[in-house]
Amino acid sequence: MSIRARVCPQTGLYLVPARGGDGWRIAKEQYVRSGGILSVLENKRVGPLPDDAPDRRGRFDTIGRTVYFGQTQAAAYAEVLQDFRRHRLALEADAEAAGFDVDEYIEAISSQAGANNVDRPWAIGGQWQLDRCLHKVTMPSEGWWVRANDKATINQVSMDLAPRLRELGVGLLTLADLEGESRAVTTLVAQYIRDQNLFDGSRPLGIEFPSKTGYGTCWAWWNRRADDGLTPDANDPKTVLDMNVDVPAFRRVANDWELDLLPGRPRY
Repeated sequence: MSIRARVCPQTGLYLVPARGGDGWRIAKEQYVRSGGILSVLENKRVGPLPDDAPDRRGRFDTIGRTVYFGQTQAAAYAEVLQDFRRHRLALEADAEAAGFDVDEYIEAISSQAGANNVDRPWAIGGQWQLDRCLHKVTMPSEGWWVRANDKATINQVSMDLAPRLRELGVGLLTLADLEGESRAVTTLVAQYIRDQNLFDGSRPLGIEFPSKTGYGTCWAWWNRRADDGLTPDANDPKTVLDMNVDVPAFRRVANDWELDLLPGRPRY
């Protein structure tokens, strides 16, 4: 008898059983070589940060280490290429502000970048590609993911975190908040979920959520054992295959977003 997704009778969160299978992660090789595919920076704080502190946290970072995976290659690429997309989408507004036609503006910026030997900001440079690999990963086969975008999860979190969410200007938690850019909100929600004890005595593996780009499902996995100073477990994600980032899914997402792919620049 297969284990099915369900609302946890103890926490009210919507649970999805881990079923193993493949996940995909794009990561810098300098980090993977030294610390493995699960190597990420340790986060120290959830909720709001001081006004002068830059917020570089991932959507569902908690206290400790959070590692992100895509269920498909396209989902993984869509998550990591969003900064390039922002630069590309800003071109029309920048051109208008500068008094240029957008095509003329792009040509001017491209010429200036070439003259200064730098990459166009909306183009994916060769060095960016060389620094990273696409990693095929075996995902956990035991335990539970919490589905962030299910109504049961949203309703429960809304009730339990209502006072703290109001302090952040969120009177009613919705999908828009979970997919929005406020890390003060999303990290607070993630920490609440991470701290729950589920009906079977286990704790959540992490959060399952749809990429806001529309390219598929993603996972935010909490590396609890590393946070506790323990060695990896047999159920932890493991690398199966490493490959160059230049695969069809990479080019498809770049093409969809009109991002140029540039060759590498010589090093001196």
